[in-house]
Amino acid sequence: MTHAACWNPGAETIDAHTLARHTLNQLRQQVDYVLARSPFYQQKLGAAGRTTADLKQLEAFSEFPFTEKAELRESQLATPPFGAHLACDPQDVRRVYSTSGTTGRPTYIGLTTRDIASWREAAVRSFWCAGLRPEHRVPVVVSPFVVAASYADAFETIGTCIPVGVNMTDRLIDAFRFAKANAMLCTSSYPLHFAQALASRDIDPRSLGLKVIFGGGEPGASIPWVRQQIEDTFGCRLMEVSGNGDYCAMAWAECEHRIGMHFMAQGIIHPELIDPDTGAPVKIEDGARGELVCTSLQRESQPLLRFRTRDHVEVTHTRCHCGRTGFGIRIIGRTDDMLIVRGVNVYPSAVRDVIASFAPATNGVMEIQLHKAPPEGWEPPVHIKVEHDPQAADAAGLKAAIEARLREKLIFRADIELVPPLALPRYEYKAQLVKKCWLA
Repeated sequence: MTHAACWNPGAETIDAHTLARHTLNQLRQQVDYVLARSPFYQQKLGAAGRTTADLKQLEAFSEFPFTEKAELRESQLATPPFGAHLACDPQDVRRVYSTSGTTGRPTYIGLTTRDIASWREAAVRSFWCAGLRPEHRVPVVVSPFVVAASYADAFETIGTCIPVGVNMTDRLIDAFRFAKANAMLCTSSYPLHFAQALASRDIDPRSLGLKVIFGGGEPGASIPWVRQQIEDTFGCRLMEVSGNGDYCAMAWAECEHRIGMHFMAQGIIHPELIDPDTGAPVKIEDGARGELVCTSLQRESQPLLRFRTRDHVEVTHTRCHCGRTGFGIRIIGRTDDMLIVRGVNVYPSAVRDVIASFAPATNGVMEIQLHKAPPEGWEPPVHIKVEHDPQAADAAGLKAAIEARLREKLIFRADIELVPPLALPRYEYKAQLVKKCWLA
């Protein structure tokens, strides 16, 4: 195997015209498939009056109905365990897992052998793009399991996989010290938590020999101050990657130029941008913002047509010196996590970006506390707990400075409560940036 720039050059450098033609053909096949096999889509497309015959050009797909996460949950409640959107024989399902359930009841995802191969291909392209190479040994510490299994498939295809498990800090440390692990996949907020765990054991993070960290699962790895702090702490490179347990475990990754995550799942997923309020298509061009909508192109088990991910993204580029033609994005936040403070849209991840910019006085760990249900609970000032270093800055001055910058950058009024390091919870999966205190 050579260290080529792309794992799959034919897919990763495909020109826009050829990709559109292939995508249209695949969409027609996928729509034919669900109309023949999926009771869920038979009903949904029938109610919308849409058939394969409507797909005379790619743009016509924007007239097809969206698939909502809530619909999938309701489908599985009515037809357990996989729901009426299952489109294959249940005996052909080879992996089953549940999504995290952070926004409601977990949904169960099944994959056939072909589905597993498709997810593996997208993950291999993504991790290769982000710098994974044969000499890397990667501990698997993320959950849920089948997503981790898809990552493990990619690690084994390119390099070496070391299964560790979640909440196994000492085993993870041993993987670096004794098994010579030299790469890590984790959430964007986990490395600094891991560094604190190392410090409590008198272990220098740089002594682990980490070469690259792949950060995903939540926005943050591309924040300059967060990235710099992690890279300085471990003496390694931090690369942002992203995927989704519903449509594809790994489909986006930064290349060496680090100007945004390339779309890496050509031929496997069809991505769109929409206006989250109106549902209207948003043209994919530099600087465009919208909600990411994804469609599976060759899924057998539970195909998804126009699945609303609720990820709000910005297009960072449509051309790159690496030669890949997949457009780039950065994730701004989730539209269903958004707060509306006096008519202003506030994404928790954007709040964390501002707070992280005060490093080293802050470490980027924060928690927005809502003491009443919205909309009343969104009334300013919004209460935010922020971890800070008492030795790095005057507390009163830091509090005032953070509040002023939040008002300047995000146009809302906050009440900052500074707390000592380690006062707020740590998460090995997705960091919970908003605490609904009225439910606690």
